[in-house]
Amino acid sequence: MKDILERFTWHSSIGIDDGIKDSKKFISRIGNTKEARGGFVSAGDNLLIHKSTKALWKISEDGKYIEPVFDEDVLTEEDLEG
Repeated sequence: MKDILERFTWHSSIGIDDGIKDSKKFISRIGNTKEARGGFVSAGDNLLIHKSTKALWKISEDGKYIEPVFDEDVLTEEDLEG
């Protein structure tokens, strides 16, 4: 019998073991609030760098959300708490 996960490609920055054992919730978009922006450093026109992970995020076109520039730059709830 073939392994059903043989051809599956895992997310490049999050290993399967990390996601399963810690049961972390992954965040790929947050509301654009003053509190949320406090976890980021401004990097120019609508670009933000997360203070602890150094992930590159941006303010959405409608200005309502903060979202990652690259798909692999998701954050966990722990990242947002710190």
